Amino acid sequence: MQFNDYINTIFSSPPTVGLMVAVFLDNTLEVKDAGRDRGMPWWVPFRSFKGDSRNEEFYSLPFNLNRFFPPS
Repeated sequence: MQFNDYINTIFSSPPTVGLMVAVFLDNTLEVKDAGRDRGMPWWVPFRSFKGDSRNEEFYSLPFNLNRFFPPS
């Protein structure tokens, strides 16, 4: 009885079902197109904080607090 309650709870949540379907579909891509289709080339400059000058602007603290709390 408890197992049925767990399954009903999980599958009655639309976000959870959507996540499961998205993960399944995302992982069924062919390997040769997987990086391009998942947007991996777009993320390359953002893999490290110092990789792109836009990161410093985007993640900067307000009121110039980066002087006191530098990024790691």
